[in-house]
Amino acid sequence: MKKLILLAFLALSVIAGDLHDTIKSYVGPSKYEAQKNLINVLFASPNTFMYSNGEVNSVKVLDVLKKNGLITLLYDKPVQLRLAFRTQSEPMIFLQIINETLELMGYNYFLTNNALRDQNGFVWEIYLQTEHILDPIAFSEALRARGCKITRIVKNNDHYWFYDIDSRSASLNAKQLERGVNTPLGKPLRPYWIHVKDASEVIIVPNAGDQWFPDVVFFDAALNVLSDTKSNEASKTLKLKVPQQAKYVKVTDTVMLDNMKRGLSITVK
Repeated sequence: MKKLILLAFLALSVIAGDLHDTIKSYVGPSKYEAQKNLINVLFASPNTFMYSNGEVNSVKVLDVLKKNGLITLLYDKPVQLRLAFRTQSEPMIFLQIINETLELMGYNYFLTNNALRDQNGFVWEIYLQTEHILDPIAFSEALRARGCKITRIVKNNDHYWFYDIDSRSASLNAKQLERGVNTPLGKPLRPYWIHVKDASEVIIVPNAGDQWFPDVVFFDAALNVLSDTKSNEASKTLKLKVPQQAKYVKVTDTVMLDNMKRGLSITVK
């Protein structure tokens, strides 16, 4: 019995040690020591901040730290923030979702530093010029809405954060149109993305006041291109067969988005 109690104590000590090492990396050694009493209270039950495989639930930890004012999301001045995102799944839809999510959070301009696929997965690394740290909780919630889950967050230093993301259930924020109904879509700020799974035909009609030069691409669930229709001539009506295995269609203009500024009407059959 004493041996079992000792083993349980040792296991709990290891868990608590891993958890507190992670907390210290997020808040910094100085703040960790200064706020150690509060941290001990907030994380008194270390098992509730761990996954069943023994790894730290980074998002849950950061959520508690954020709510209690223990992490700073603002730099003193603009810095070059380095972010890396890794997935074990298909990279194309992953890249699209990360791009859209960053844009949604106000990060419209960034530079790719590296994109690498190896036995550990696909990693995309970027640089941002910003005064704000990417809010890990808001980022997690935005990704969850797209079927993605952050499994681990590593703060390598104040200007470099690494995210492991499970994107096996990833899905784009594409419009669901009622089948067989001619649906007017308003002025686009970016290309239209439409769900077309199990559809047979798409009919696209531009507004009479626009000159639309079609650029229509069908994708499968992993965002592999199935067909691409482009034209250097203005079109009044475009009917396209939906390829087998297609899940999405992207509709834009070959020349510039402003050519469809009054919107399009789309029928998915």
